[in-house]
Amino acid sequence: MSEVSMKIIAPVLTNFFHCMHCEQLFHHSGIGRRMHQEVMDQYPEDVKQEAALLGDLVFDLVHRYGDRVKMRVIDPQSLPGFILSLRYWVRRYPTFIIHGRKSFVGSDRQGLERVLQRVLSESSAASAAKSKSNLSDRTAESK
Repeated sequence: MSEVSMKIIAPVLTNFFHCMHCEQLFHHSGIGRRMHQEVMDQYPEDVKQEAALLGDLVFDLVHRYGDRVKMRVIDPQSLPGFILSLRYWVRRYPTFIIHGRKSFVGSDRQGLERVLQRVLSESSAASAAKSKSNLSDRTAESK
């Protein structure tokens, strides 16, 4: 089974939490949920919608491909995200880096699906060729 490594560079909604003890205190006093909701409500509606669409897309890919696609979502505002954005000249989000190459930009599910299918078939063909080569090497050694 071939495995695809995919990094998704996209803005991520951030909500800060306090220590475990304070969070429990806030939860039991009834202000914890309201406090975190206020933080999330400060994001513009279009940013929240894009984050929801990306979340749906990632969950759909996990459900569809399982362990064959290893995904990692990286916020471009984080240090690793900033470095990756510079390295791959990312100008728009989400950007999908597959096997170390900038492979797809945007939220078009069908387009991303075509790219993933192509990469998976190439990976399968490469691993099959490698297995066949290893088998022929072993056969030649045993003679």
